[in-house]
Amino acid sequence: MLGRVTAAAAFALAGAVVSAQAPASPPASPPPAPPYKFSGLVFGDYYYFNQSHDPKWQGQQGFWLRRIFFTLDYTFTPKVATRFRLEANSDGKLAGGSLTPYVRDAYLRWTVHGRQQLTLGIQPSLSIDVIDGFWGLRHVEKTPLDLYRWDSSRDTGVTVSGPLNEAATFNYSAQFGNESGHNAETDRFKALRVSARYEANPGLTVEGMFARFARDHDADRTTAQAFAGYRATHGRAGFQYAYQRRSAATGSVAGAVELDIYSAFAVADLRPQRLSVFARVDRYADPCPDCAGIDYLPIDTSATFTLFLAGVEYWLLPSVRFSPNVEWVAYGSPEQAGGARPKDDLVWRATFYWAW
Repeated sequence: MLGRVTAAAAFALAGAVVSAQAPASPPASPPPAPPYKFSGLVFGDYYYFNQSHDPKWQGQQGFWLRRIFFTLDYTFTPKVATRFRLEANSDGKLAGGSLTPYVRDAYLRWTVHGRQQLTLGIQPSLSIDVIDGFWGLRHVEKTPLDLYRWDSSRDTGVTVSGPLNEAATFNYSAQFGNESGHNAETDRFKALRVSARYEANPGLTVEGMFARFARDHDADRTTAQAFAGYRATHGRAGFQYAYQRRSAATGSVAGAVELDIYSAFAVADLRPQRLSVFARVDRYADPCPDCAGIDYLPIDTSATFTLFLAGVEYWLLPSVRFSPNVEWVAYGSPEQAGGARPKDDLVWRATFYWAW
């Protein structure tokens, strides 16, 4: 009997030792990430036009949703991906109507060789995309070339881009498109944009951009832009200069028009992702031909002006923000002698933003 107990105990002890020495089974691998991602974004304001050059806007106040995005990103392979984005927004001209969705982005991006990329479809314009990202407050206001209608933030075409060095601090881009924004093509004239950029993050960013827009009756447009900005741990600042020459149409009695914009901004993160303050100044050194058509902020077209923008941004969550701000458009003397100086525009806004 003792022999049986001893043998059983020895066998159990040996089994315990083997179990202790055996490696634990590896944890189950997490499931692979899905090849798709849905995301969205909403921003708008409660606004009050305290003063306006246009009597229609004087005293106007209310809520509007300035942008609603719904986006699908899909990755076919590590080198081939696509984006499809719908957008809807309020009518920015006080004309009423419902928020009707339309296609904002629809492009295919292919990493062709190394880190060189080819993008085909409705996509961001080179003249606006980088500065828009550096400004980082699109929900508060557009960047100058977009706001003053020198170019659209989107175009339908093809872009070749990529880094020029191993560290990817030097980059180039070339874009050939319709100059039709997100709309369908209506003519045979095309747009060419090229840019070169040095970028360190944090640190200095410098970009030069040139664009040529062919138009009917030789009314072509040429745009050149230079931007310099600096990112630090608790803020960023930038300066932009843009020049555009609009050739006179064949047979027109009017001559060519040359336009200049100077813009500077600063953003200070007092408490990162919690509280920041921002300010921006745009100087439009000529009367703005297309500014009467600006959504949400029509500007008089008869005089030079300076736009002042300032505000505070509070982050409830990283993707939920509230930004009280004010925009003041101060006009100079009208271009035509004897004309009355336009009344300044002053609009107060409580801007809201959320994304997922």
